[in-house]
Amino acid sequence: MFILNSRIKILCKLYGLLLIVYTACRIIFISFNRADFDESIHQAFTNVMFNGLRFDLSAVLLTNLVFTILYLFPYHLIQNSKVYQSVLKVIFLSINSFFIALNLIDVAYFPFVQKRLQNDALLFATGDKGTEAMGMIPTFLGQNWLLLLLYFVFIWLLFTLYNKIINPISRTKVSISFANIVIIILVLGLNVLGIRGGLQLRPIGVLDASNVAGVTNAPFVLNSTFSVLRTWQKNKITEKKYFKNVDFASCDSPIKVINTISSLSQERVNIVVIMVESLSKQYLSYYGGYGHTPFLDSLMCQSMVFDNAYANARESVQGVPSVLSSLPSWMDESYIFSRYATNKVSSLASVLKKYDYSSSFFHGASSGSMGFYSFTKAVGFEQYFGREDYNNEQHFDGSWGIWDHKFLPFMADRLSKTKEPFISAILTLNTHHPFLVPKEFKVLKPSKKYPILNSLQYMDKSLSQFFDKIKNEDWYERTLFVITADHTGPNITSKRTSLIDYSIPIIFFRPDGSLKGSSDRLMAQIDIMPSILHLVGIKDSIFTFGHDIFDPSCDAKIVNYKMGIYHYTNEIFHLYFDGEKSLALFNWHVDPLLKKNLVNEKKHKVALLAMEDDLKKAIQSYQDAIINNKMSVDAYTK
Repeated sequence: MFILNSRIKILCKLYGLLLIVYTACRIIFISFNRADFDESIHQAFTNVMFNGLRFDLSAVLLTNLVFTILYLFPYHLIQNSKVYQSVLKVIFLSINSFFIALNLIDVAYFPFVQKRLQNDALLFATGDKGTEAMGMIPTFLGQNWLLLLLYFVFIWLLFTLYNKIINPISRTKVSISFANIVIIILVLGLNVLGIRGGLQLRPIGVLDASNVAGVTNAPFVLNSTFSVLRTWQKNKITEKKYFKNVDFASCDSPIKVINTISSLSQERVNIVVIMVESLSKQYLSYYGGYGHTPFLDSLMCQSMVFDNAYANARESVQGVPSVLSSLPSWMDESYIFSRYATNKVSSLASVLKKYDYSSSFFHGASSGSMGFYSFTKAVGFEQYFGREDYNNEQHFDGSWGIWDHKFLPFMADRLSKTKEPFISAILTLNTHHPFLVPKEFKVLKPSKKYPILNSLQYMDKSLSQFFDKIKNEDWYERTLFVITADHTGPNITSKRTSLIDYSIPIIFFRPDGSLKGSSDRLMAQIDIMPSILHLVGIKDSIFTFGHDIFDPSCDAKIVNYKMGIYHYTNEIFHLYFDGEKSLALFNWHVDPLLKKNLVNEKKHKVALLAMEDDLKKAIQSYQDAIINNKMSVDAYTK
């Protein structure tokens, strides 16, 4: 029993060592992402560090459970084998080296997605999201050399201290006795308790981080190991039934009737949707941002601009379905890579096909990238043009695909050969990390601190060249152009809220000047599809989770989902809701930085309950449609 007790002490030392490493990773995570850390919360740092230990312990115990069992295994003939001890060492060091790497990768990855790594991020490693990311590993390591150095320091410490902690006593035999077996079972039981995070009814999950530190600081309480493991195999939505179907009014239903009164409906109008990679509203000089975007500024002055526009996603793989199919990302993984990806889904292409529109999608990366080829084909786009179709590798940017200033003119040439009317969409590339700019392009106002602003200047010039190329084409005057983002990019301001995280431009442009002005009405990416159909004169019933922005009969709202929390915004309030209860309520007009939580103030109780009901209806209709494959007018109305 003395030997077994020594082994238990050694296990505790190893766990303690790992907890120290995880704590160091959290401090590094906070330091690198300080702008996103809400220090206004009372004792925010202490709270995050203390509560983070619970999630760290759960992650450490879970990832080392196999090692623990094998280390305590009471059969000395195996235990005393040098081979067996070597296997134990390899298991311990390899598993923990992998997960420590994930935590340090997340330090640099977090600014782009604003959430801890989850299981969907591993799709980059498997190639399901395309192979471009793997090719950029050298660039990533070069730009984050300090994190690489820290990683090797941590691994060296693990290797060195493991050899010192695993002393000769630990390699002597443990007899098979009733007392020892009871002790081993007890130790494993405590491990399970630690993995669960305590004696509460359900094991702790990603959502519990919000309960102990608030929504903003939840990512800092979590660690990447815990986040990845807790979202592993979570590919099935647990359907919620808040209301009976009879409670759903027309504005709550995903079936919308487009009753156009637009002057554009006198002719069949072509549609070109340009999704600019990572185009945050805060970058644009039109809005007083730090970017230099003279072309977009001039275009916006001649367009209908929506000043309170928001993305429904934080990744391209989520943004494209939001824009083209009015399909938001209100679950833990992207629709394209979910178990529901084979559902029948409508889109701009499938709706307009009934009106004799041809359709195409352009993306300068390889055709398998992000699953866009499969998705666009599944939702009715007839043609897909990617890097292979461009067929000139001399114009490969070295990371993602074909340079935008080359691929946009390629799109222009293709459109000039396309049968009208047409619907065509493109997702650009080069305002994405590593924010490349061609050698021949001169950045007029270079930024060392925010390299995305350099690639933004390049993108603005590329768009200018694209419009210069097409302005003399016959189809140009007969076209509605929609310019927006797939999602926002890295934050470049000291301010950070969930509103800023999703704030993007949405621009509707007609060359004939028939669309001008600005609107401060709330608009989301999922509102783009029904709004386009209104403008081009389509009178039809469609399946959409958005609303026609030109139809005032339904209240405008924004719904987003991140790490188990729904973010709901109406014209006055911004709400955090975890699926069961409201966590926070803010008046975003008077409190744009979302500092004063009004959720417990009685005078807002009626407004809060109304928001909860509206959000619950949106969640229920979304889950019902996706789970039961009712994502079309015919299927939903059966």
